Amino acid sequence: MEYGEEPSIKRFLMLPDDLVFNCLARVSRLHYPTLSLVSKKFRFLLASKELYQTRILLGGTESCLYVCVRLHTDSEQLHWFIIYQGPNSSKKVLIPISSPNFTSAALPGFVVVGHEIYAIGGGSENKNASINATGSKTYNALSSVMVMDSRSHTWREAPSMRVARVFPSACTLDGRIYVTGGCENLNSMNWMEIFDTKTQTWEFLQIPSEEVCKGSEYLSISYQRTVYVGSREKDVTYKMHKGKWRGADICLNHGWSLDPSSCCVIENVFYRCSLGDVRWYDLKKREWAALKGLEGLPTFTNYYRNFKSADHCGKLAISWEEYVLVDDETKIWCAEIAIQKRQNGEIWGTLEWFDNVFISSGPNRHVDLLVNALTATVW
Repeated sequence: MEYGEEPSIKRFLMLPDDLVFNCLARVSRLHYPTLSLVSKKFRFLLASKELYQTRILLGGTESCLYVCVRLHTDSEQLHWFIIYQGPNSSKKVLIPISSPNFTSAALPGFVVVGHEIYAIGGGSENKNASINATGSKTYNALSSVMVMDSRSHTWREAPSMRVARVFPSACTLDGRIYVTGGCENLNSMNWMEIFDTKTQTWEFLQIPSEEVCKGSEYLSISYQRTVYVGSREKDVTYKMHKGKWRGADICLNHGWSLDPSSCCVIENVFYRCSLGDVRWYDLKKREWAALKGLEGLPTFTNYYRNFKSADHCGKLAISWEEYVLVDDETKIWCAEIAIQKRQNGEIWGTLEWFDNVFISSGPNRHVDLLVNALTATVW
């Protein structure tokens, strides 16, 4: 018997629709996954446009932290979770939400624009091809774009890129998505393309120099009101300035060239999280400085890996994996750090919470890779 058949639920659903929506709109969206289990009628109401129009009228905006992982049981499928805290518990956990119905052995590029999360490109493993000279696998690149509406946790397909890209890098600036690299035979014409989320159209961004686009793997981020792009092969970072690309600070380049998802920008300050510490980029001194005041945050050891960071309502959200050799288990941890800028130019952090949000163990443990952590703002 569904919970929806209980008298108390029946009486609630018999109320006028506008009153039902008014009640549900006042409930935190973090509780929606649990409420959706009550009945099919609740699932319909929680996914309806009327509910979100009511939330807008009430000014009920929230930012939710999403985590994407890859599982051993299905290594080409990406699985999405939301961080949830129960009403009678202080512990935070990952609970599953709907995942896109497509597979990608090579990771897409991920970005957030408002309440939408974009998964761009990627690639399926080319099983008929031999391992290349560098010992790496080869992939059939994808041009597809999948979009999750974080209000209803439903996925749709957006217009495809003009060029198929495997392991592309993506970032956003002023509602436009910049996608870099990830395809063979890069040149000044196809090196980067831009998606306008308002018009839902793609266009290439031409660059004046072939030198900039020599390579295939890039990192990109929106910082200082422009786009920064780092090249793994050339070990250099470029920034866009008045329609041209020029070299960025050498120190900035050395600090973020490992994994773009371990970096984020909060109130125009560049942060990175890696094995050992959390740092921010001091523009005046042109150096990476340690984020002070993180008492209570565990020491990052060699068993910690795949650090991810995100701007969560002006706070620094960090996620990482821990492999416990003795127990043969993998844990996913998350932490949230409040940021304080001091008059002497220093930036301090205060750990607000950290928790083990997911655990799997044994030879068939589920977690294969912590892919990304993103924050979406919804009504």
